[in-house]
Amino acid sequence: MNISTISSKNDIKEFHEIPYIIYKNNKNWIPHIKQEVEAIFNPLKNKFHSHGEIERFILKDENNNLIGRIAAFIDNRKQEEQPQPTGGIGFFECINNQQAADILFNTCIKWLKKRGMKAVDGPINFGERNKYWGLLIEGFEKHYVHGQNYNPKYYKVLFENFGFKKYFNQHVYCKDLSIPYPEKFYERSNRIFNRKNFHFDHMRGNDFKKYAKYFVEIYNEGWKTHHGFKEMKLEHGEKMFNKMKSVIDKKLLWFGFYEDIPICFFIGIPDPNQYLKFINGDLNIFNKLKFAYYQKTKISRICAALVFGVKPKFQKLGLESALADIVTKRISKVGYTHVVQTWVGDFNPKMIKVCENFLGSDIYQKLTTYRYLFNREAKFIACPIIK
Repeated sequence: MNISTISSKNDIKEFHEIPYIIYKNNKNWIPHIKQEVEAIFNPLKNKFHSHGEIERFILKDENNNLIGRIAAFIDNRKQEEQPQPTGGIGFFECINNQQAADILFNTCIKWLKKRGMKAVDGPINFGERNKYWGLLIEGFEKHYVHGQNYNPKYYKVLFENFGFKKYFNQHVYCKDLSIPYPEKFYERSNRIFNRKNFHFDHMRGNDFKKYAKYFVEIYNEGWKTHHGFKEMKLEHGEKMFNKMKSVIDKKLLWFGFYEDIPICFFIGIPDPNQYLKFINGDLNIFNKLKFAYYQKTKISRICAALVFGVKPKFQKLGLESALADIVTKRISKVGYTHVVQTWVGDFNPKMIKVCENFLGSDIYQKLTTYRYLFNREAKFIACPIIK
Protein backbone atom coordinates (compact mmCIF):
# COMPACT_ATOMS: atom_id res chain seq x y z
CA MET A 1 0.00 0.00 0.00
CA ASN A 2 1.14 3.54 -0.76
CA ILE A 3 0.04 6.71 1.05
CA SER A 4 0.74 10.19 -0.30
CA THR A 5 -0.14 13.81 0.42
CA ILE A 6 -2.42 15.84 -1.83
CA SER A 7 -0.20 17.90 -4.13
CA SER A 8 -1.96 18.22 -7.51
CA LYS A 9 -5.36 18.78 -9.10
CA ASN A 10 -5.52 15.09 -9.94
CA ASP A 11 -4.87 14.22 -6.28
CA ILE A 12 -7.78 16.47 -5.28
CA LYS A 13 -9.97 14.76 -7.88
CA GLU A 14 -9.03 11.35 -6.47
CA PHE A 15 -9.66 12.54 -2.90
CA HIS A 16 -13.27 13.27 -3.86
CA GLU A 17 -13.63 10.01 -5.86
CA ILE A 18 -12.91 7.76 -2.88
CA PRO A 19 -16.35 8.06 -1.19
CA TYR A 20 -18.02 6.95 -4.43
CA ILE A 21 -15.93 3.78 -4.29
CA ILE A 22 -16.71 3.10 -0.63
CA TYR A 23 -20.48 3.72 -0.94
CA LYS A 24 -20.98 2.33 -4.44
CA ASN A 25 -23.77 -0.07 -3.39
CA ASN A 26 -25.14 1.92 -0.43
CA LYS A 27 -28.58 3.30 -1.35
CA ASN A 28 -28.88 5.36 1.83
CA TRP A 29 -25.71 7.38 1.20
CA ILE A 30 -26.11 11.01 0.12
CA PRO A 31 -22.70 12.45 -0.83
CA HIS A 32 -21.45 15.66 0.73
CA ILE A 33 -21.19 18.49 -1.78
CA LYS A 34 -17.61 18.31 -3.02
CA GLN A 35 -17.41 22.11 -3.44
CA GLU A 36 -18.33 22.53 0.24
CA VAL A 37 -15.82 19.90 1.34
CA GLU A 38 -13.09 21.39 -0.82
CA ALA A 39 -13.74 24.81 0.74
CA ILE A 40 -12.58 23.37 4.08
CA PHE A 41 -9.09 23.00 2.60
CA ASN A 42 -9.02 26.46 1.01
CA PRO A 43 -7.40 29.17 3.19
CA LEU A 44 -9.41 31.82 1.33
CA LYS A 45 -12.71 30.17 2.27
CA ASN A 46 -12.01 28.69 5.70
CA LYS A 47 -10.94 31.07 8.48
CA PHE A 48 -9.56 28.17 10.55
CA HIS A 49 -6.42 28.27 8.36
CA SER A 50 -5.51 31.56 10.04
CA HIS A 51 -5.02 29.77 13.37
CA GLY A 52 -4.36 26.22 12.28
CA GLU A 53 -2.77 23.83 9.84
CA ILE A 54 -4.11 20.95 7.74
CA GLU A 55 -2.81 18.15 5.51
CA ARG A 56 -4.66 15.42 3.65
CA PHE A 57 -3.66 12.02 2.36
CA ILE A 58 -4.86 9.38 -0.09
CA LEU A 59 -4.11 5.66 0.09
CA LYS A 60 -3.71 3.25 -2.84
CA ASP A 61 -3.18 -0.50 -2.96
CA GLU A 62 -0.40 -2.35 -4.79
CA ASN A 63 -2.40 -2.11 -8.03
CA ASN A 64 -2.76 1.67 -7.68
CA ASN A 65 -6.45 1.43 -6.78
CA LEU A 66 -7.84 4.10 -4.46
CA ILE A 67 -8.71 2.54 -1.09
CA GLY A 68 -8.72 5.34 1.50
CA ARG A 69 -8.34 8.99 2.43
CA ILE A 70 -7.96 11.13 5.57
CA ALA A 71 -7.07 14.64 6.74
CA ALA A 72 -5.03 15.69 9.79
CA PHE A 73 -5.21 19.16 11.28
CA ILE A 74 -4.50 21.41 14.25
CA ASP A 75 -6.63 24.25 15.61
CA ASN A 76 -4.24 26.30 17.73
CA ARG A 77 -7.02 28.34 19.33
CA LYS A 78 -8.48 25.28 21.06
CA GLN A 79 -5.28 23.99 22.65
CA GLU A 80 -5.72 25.92 25.91
CA GLU A 81 -9.03 24.08 26.51
CA GLN A 82 -7.43 20.63 26.39
CA PRO A 83 -5.52 18.70 29.08
CA GLN A 84 -2.89 18.04 26.40
CA PRO A 85 -2.17 19.41 22.89
CA THR A 86 -4.82 17.72 20.73
CA GLY A 87 -5.10 17.58 16.95
CA GLY A 88 -7.87 16.29 14.75
CA ILE A 89 -8.55 13.88 11.92
CA GLY A 90 -11.50 13.94 9.56
CA PHE A 91 -12.88 13.13 6.13
CA PHE A 92 -11.87 9.53 6.77
CA GLU A 93 -12.95 6.96 4.19
CA CYS A 94 -11.50 3.46 3.91
CA ILE A 95 -12.20 -0.01 2.60
CA ASN A 96 -12.97 -2.68 5.20
CA ASN A 97 -9.33 -3.44 5.92
CA GLN A 98 -7.68 -2.79 9.29
CA GLN A 99 -4.19 -2.56 7.82
CA ALA A 100 -5.32 0.19 5.44
CA ALA A 101 -7.05 2.08 8.26
CA ASP A 102 -3.97 1.76 10.48
CA ILE A 103 -1.78 3.26 7.77
CA LEU A 104 -4.12 6.25 7.50
CA PHE A 105 -4.28 6.72 11.29
CA ASN A 106 -0.55 6.29 11.85
CA THR A 107 0.32 8.71 9.05
CA CYS A 108 -1.82 11.39 10.69
CA ILE A 109 -0.40 10.68 14.15
CA LYS A 110 3.15 11.01 12.81
CA TRP A 111 2.23 14.33 11.19
CA LEU A 112 0.60 15.58 14.42
CA LYS A 113 3.49 14.46 16.63
CA LYS A 114 5.91 16.51 14.54
CA ARG A 115 3.81 19.54 15.41
CA GLY A 116 3.78 18.89 19.14
CA MET A 117 0.42 17.18 19.52
CA LYS A 118 -0.08 14.48 22.15
CA ALA A 119 -3.60 13.31 21.27
CA VAL A 120 -6.05 13.29 18.38
CA ASP A 121 -9.85 13.55 18.11
CA GLY A 122 -11.83 12.16 15.23
CA PRO A 123 -13.55 12.06 12.96
CA ILE A 124 -14.10 15.81 13.30
CA ASN A 125 -14.09 18.92 11.15
CA PHE A 126 -11.42 21.54 10.55
CA GLY A 127 -14.12 24.09 11.28
CA GLU A 128 -17.30 24.44 13.29
CA ARG A 129 -18.94 21.46 14.97
CA ASN A 130 -22.19 21.74 13.01
CA LYS A 131 -20.79 19.79 10.03
CA TYR A 132 -18.66 16.72 9.30
CA TRP A 133 -18.40 15.75 12.98
CA GLY A 134 -18.54 12.30 14.57
CA LEU A 135 -18.77 8.67 13.49
CA LEU A 136 -22.24 7.21 12.94
CA ILE A 137 -22.78 4.18 15.23
CA GLU A 138 -26.61 3.84 15.21
CA GLY A 139 -29.31 4.61 12.64
CA PHE A 140 -27.57 3.63 9.40
CA GLU A 141 -30.81 2.96 7.52
CA LYS A 142 -32.38 6.34 8.35
CA HIS A 143 -32.41 9.60 6.43
CA TYR A 144 -29.69 11.96 7.64
CA VAL A 145 -29.60 15.71 7.30
CA HIS A 146 -27.21 17.91 5.38
CA GLY A 147 -23.72 18.20 6.85
CA GLN A 148 -24.11 15.17 9.10
CA ASN A 149 -21.51 12.44 8.76
CA TYR A 150 -22.54 9.06 7.38
CA ASN A 151 -20.34 5.96 7.22
CA PRO A 152 -20.38 2.15 6.99
CA LYS A 153 -20.89 0.15 10.21
CA TYR A 154 -17.38 -1.30 10.03
CA TYR A 155 -15.75 2.10 10.60
CA LYS A 156 -16.48 1.73 14.32
CA VAL A 157 -14.42 -1.47 14.36
CA LEU A 158 -11.56 0.18 12.45
CA PHE A 159 -11.37 3.05 14.95
CA GLU A 160 -11.73 0.98 18.11
CA ASN A 161 -9.36 -1.79 16.99
CA PHE A 162 -6.71 0.88 16.46
CA GLY A 163 -7.20 2.12 20.02
CA PHE A 164 -9.55 5.09 19.77
CA LYS A 165 -11.88 5.52 22.75
CA LYS A 166 -15.19 7.34 23.01
CA TYR A 167 -14.68 10.96 24.05
CA PHE A 168 -18.39 11.75 23.77
CA ASN A 169 -21.50 10.69 21.91
CA GLN A 170 -23.71 12.95 19.81
CA HIS A 171 -27.44 12.22 19.83
CA VAL A 172 -29.70 12.99 16.90
CA TYR A 173 -33.36 13.38 17.85
CA CYS A 174 -36.40 13.16 15.59
CA LYS A 175 -39.85 14.50 16.44
CA ASP A 176 -42.84 13.19 14.49
CA LEU A 177 -45.08 16.25 14.45
CA SER A 178 -48.25 14.15 14.14
CA ILE A 179 -47.66 12.64 17.60
CA PRO A 180 -48.82 14.84 20.50
CA TYR A 181 -46.34 15.91 23.14
CA PRO A 182 -46.58 14.55 26.71
CA GLU A 183 -49.33 16.10 28.88
CA LYS A 184 -46.79 17.85 31.12
CA PHE A 185 -45.38 19.53 28.03
CA TYR A 186 -48.65 21.39 27.39
CA GLU A 187 -48.97 22.33 31.05
CA ARG A 188 -45.55 23.98 30.87
CA SER A 189 -46.16 25.72 27.55
CA ASN A 190 -49.56 27.06 28.63
CA ARG A 191 -47.99 28.62 31.73
CA ILE A 192 -45.84 30.71 29.40
CA PHE A 193 -48.64 31.53 26.92
CA ASN A 194 -50.78 32.80 29.80
CA ARG A 195 -48.15 35.36 30.78
CA LYS A 196 -48.57 38.50 28.68
CA ASN A 197 -44.95 39.62 28.93
CA PHE A 198 -43.76 36.59 26.91
CA HIS A 199 -44.32 36.43 23.15
CA PHE A 200 -42.94 34.55 20.13
CA ASP A 201 -42.57 35.28 16.44
CA HIS A 202 -40.78 33.94 13.38
CA MET A 203 -38.51 35.95 11.12
CA ARG A 204 -40.29 38.54 9.00
CA GLY A 205 -38.93 40.79 6.27
CA ASN A 206 -35.29 40.82 5.19
CA ASP A 207 -33.53 42.49 8.11
CA PHE A 208 -31.03 39.66 8.61
CA LYS A 209 -28.80 41.86 10.77
CA LYS A 210 -31.57 42.35 13.33
CA TYR A 211 -32.20 38.62 13.69
CA ALA A 212 -28.49 37.84 13.71
CA LYS A 213 -28.13 40.27 16.62
CA TYR A 214 -30.90 38.47 18.52
CA PHE A 215 -29.23 35.14 17.84
CA VAL A 216 -25.73 36.19 18.93
CA GLU A 217 -27.02 37.76 22.15
CA ILE A 218 -28.91 34.59 23.17
CA TYR A 219 -26.15 32.26 22.02
CA ASN A 220 -23.40 33.99 23.99
CA GLU A 221 -25.51 33.95 27.15
CA GLY A 222 -26.75 30.39 26.75
CA TRP A 223 -23.53 28.66 25.72
CA LYS A 224 -20.95 30.42 27.88
CA THR A 225 -20.80 27.51 30.37
CA HIS A 226 -20.12 24.92 27.64
CA HIS A 227 -16.70 23.28 27.44
CA GLY A 228 -14.66 24.98 24.73
CA PHE A 229 -17.05 27.94 24.35
CA LYS A 230 -15.82 30.90 22.31
CA GLU A 231 -17.88 34.08 22.30
CA MET A 232 -19.52 34.68 18.94
CA LYS A 233 -19.00 38.07 17.36
CA LEU A 234 -21.92 39.83 15.69
CA GLU A 235 -20.04 39.77 12.38
CA HIS A 236 -19.89 35.97 12.51
CA GLY A 237 -23.61 35.74 13.27
CA GLU A 238 -24.43 37.99 10.32
CA LYS A 239 -22.31 35.86 8.00
CA MET A 240 -24.06 32.72 9.24
CA PHE A 241 -27.51 34.18 8.49
CA ASN A 242 -26.37 35.39 5.07
CA LYS A 243 -25.09 31.90 4.21
CA MET A 244 -28.52 30.46 4.98
CA LYS A 245 -30.33 32.76 2.53
CA SER A 246 -30.40 30.19 -0.29
CA VAL A 247 -32.15 27.55 1.84
CA ILE A 248 -33.96 29.66 4.40
CA ASP A 249 -37.64 29.33 5.29
CA LYS A 250 -38.51 32.25 7.56
CA LYS A 251 -41.22 30.16 9.23
CA LEU A 252 -38.43 28.00 10.69
CA LEU A 253 -36.54 30.85 12.40
CA TRP A 254 -38.27 31.60 15.70
CA PHE A 255 -37.46 33.90 18.60
CA GLY A 256 -39.01 34.30 22.02
CA PHE A 257 -39.09 37.60 23.89
CA TYR A 258 -39.63 38.81 27.43
CA GLU A 259 -41.23 42.16 26.70
CA ASP A 260 -38.71 43.42 24.09
CA ILE A 261 -35.71 41.36 25.23
CA PRO A 262 -34.77 38.33 23.06
CA ILE A 263 -34.48 35.31 25.37
CA CYS A 264 -34.72 32.14 23.27
CA PHE A 265 -34.55 30.90 19.69
CA PHE A 266 -35.22 27.97 17.39
CA ILE A 267 -33.21 27.97 14.16
CA GLY A 268 -34.18 25.46 11.49
CA ILE A 269 -33.97 25.04 7.72
CA PRO A 270 -35.71 22.76 5.23
CA ASP A 271 -33.26 19.85 5.14
CA PRO A 272 -31.25 20.31 1.90
CA ASN A 273 -30.55 16.56 1.71
CA GLN A 274 -34.17 16.11 0.58
CA TYR A 275 -33.03 17.70 -2.70
CA LEU A 276 -29.27 17.14 -2.70
CA LYS A 277 -29.77 13.38 -3.07
CA PHE A 278 -30.73 14.10 -6.69
CA ILE A 279 -27.48 15.89 -7.65
CA ASN A 280 -24.86 13.31 -6.60
CA GLY A 281 -22.55 15.58 -4.62
CA ASP A 282 -21.65 18.08 -7.35
CA LEU A 283 -23.16 21.56 -7.11
CA ASN A 284 -22.13 22.71 -10.59
CA ILE A 285 -24.17 25.26 -12.54
CA PHE A 286 -26.55 22.66 -13.97
CA ASN A 287 -27.09 21.02 -10.60
CA LYS A 288 -27.66 24.38 -8.90
CA LEU A 289 -30.59 24.87 -11.27
CA LYS A 290 -31.72 21.32 -10.56
CA PHE A 291 -31.52 21.97 -6.81
CA ALA A 292 -33.53 25.19 -7.18
CA TYR A 293 -36.14 23.31 -9.22
CA TYR A 294 -36.61 20.66 -6.53
CA GLN A 295 -36.77 23.37 -3.85
CA LYS A 296 -39.68 25.00 -5.65
CA THR A 297 -41.56 21.89 -6.80
CA LYS A 298 -41.14 19.45 -3.90
CA ILE A 299 -42.80 20.18 -0.56
CA SER A 300 -40.28 20.08 2.25
CA ARG A 301 -41.27 17.52 4.88
CA ILE A 302 -38.18 17.53 7.10
CA CYS A 303 -37.02 20.48 9.17
CA ALA A 304 -33.37 20.27 10.15
CA ALA A 305 -33.18 21.94 13.55
CA LEU A 306 -29.78 23.57 13.62
CA VAL A 307 -29.89 24.93 17.15
CA PHE A 308 -32.25 26.06 19.88
CA GLY A 309 -31.52 27.63 23.21
CA VAL A 310 -32.70 29.74 26.13
CA LYS A 311 -30.83 32.35 28.15
CA PRO A 312 -29.88 30.84 31.55
CA LYS A 313 -31.90 33.44 33.47
CA PHE A 314 -35.08 32.22 31.74
CA GLN A 315 -34.48 28.48 31.88
CA LYS A 316 -36.70 26.11 33.89
CA LEU A 317 -39.77 28.28 33.25
CA GLY A 318 -41.20 26.22 30.42
CA LEU A 319 -39.90 28.30 27.51
CA GLU A 320 -38.50 25.22 25.75
CA SER A 321 -41.99 23.70 25.70
CA ALA A 322 -43.71 26.92 24.66
CA LEU A 323 -41.27 27.50 21.82
CA ALA A 324 -41.56 23.90 20.60
CA ASP A 325 -45.36 24.07 20.87
CA ILE A 326 -45.80 27.16 18.73
CA VAL A 327 -43.18 26.07 16.17
CA THR A 328 -44.82 22.64 15.82
CA LYS A 329 -48.30 24.10 15.28
CA ARG A 330 -47.15 26.66 12.72
CA ILE A 331 -44.83 24.50 10.61
CA SER A 332 -47.24 21.54 10.54
CA LYS A 333 -49.71 23.79 8.72
CA VAL A 334 -47.24 24.34 5.85
CA GLY A 335 -46.36 20.68 5.27
CA TYR A 336 -43.54 19.77 7.65
CA THR A 337 -43.95 16.32 9.23
CA HIS A 338 -40.69 15.80 11.14
CA VAL A 339 -38.08 17.86 12.95
CA VAL A 340 -34.59 16.39 13.19
CA GLN A 341 -32.35 17.87 15.90
CA THR A 342 -28.69 17.00 15.43
CA TRP A 343 -25.72 17.45 17.71
CA VAL A 344 -26.92 17.00 21.27
CA GLY A 345 -23.81 15.89 23.16
CA ASP A 346 -24.10 13.31 25.93
CA PHE A 347 -22.03 15.77 28.00
CA ASN A 348 -25.11 18.04 28.07
CA PRO A 349 -27.70 16.23 30.27
CA LYS A 350 -29.91 19.33 30.49
CA MET A 351 -30.42 19.41 26.73
CA ILE A 352 -30.97 15.65 26.62
CA LYS A 353 -33.68 16.06 29.26
CA VAL A 354 -35.32 18.80 27.20
CA CYS A 355 -35.33 16.63 24.06
CA GLU A 356 -36.48 13.41 25.68
CA ASN A 357 -38.77 14.49 28.53
CA PHE A 358 -40.16 17.87 27.59
CA LEU A 359 -40.23 17.63 23.80
CA GLY A 360 -41.04 13.93 23.55
CA SER A 361 -38.39 13.30 20.91
CA ASP A 362 -36.79 9.90 20.41
CA ILE A 363 -33.12 9.19 19.82
CA TYR A 364 -32.97 8.82 16.05
CA GLN A 365 -29.26 8.28 15.47
CA LYS A 366 -26.02 8.29 17.44
CA LEU A 367 -22.53 9.40 16.49
CA THR A 368 -19.29 9.13 18.44
CA THR A 369 -16.37 11.52 18.66
CA TYR A 370 -13.29 9.47 19.49
CA ARG A 371 -10.00 10.41 21.15
CA TYR A 372 -6.63 8.66 20.94
CA LEU A 373 -3.81 9.47 23.39
CA PHE A 374 -0.33 9.08 21.92
CA ASN A 375 1.02 8.05 25.33
CA ARG A 376 -0.70 4.69 25.69
CA GLU A 377 -0.02 4.64 29.44
CA ALA A 378 -1.74 7.99 30.08
CA LYS A 379 -5.11 8.06 31.84
CA PHE A 380 -8.00 8.57 29.43
CA ILE A 381 -10.54 11.21 30.51
CA ALA A 382 -13.85 11.58 28.67
CA CYS A 383 -15.42 14.95 27.84
CA PRO A 384 -16.48 16.84 31.00
CA ILE A 385 -20.19 16.88 31.79
CA ILE A 386 -21.87 20.30 31.76
CA LYS A 387 -23.21 20.90 35.26
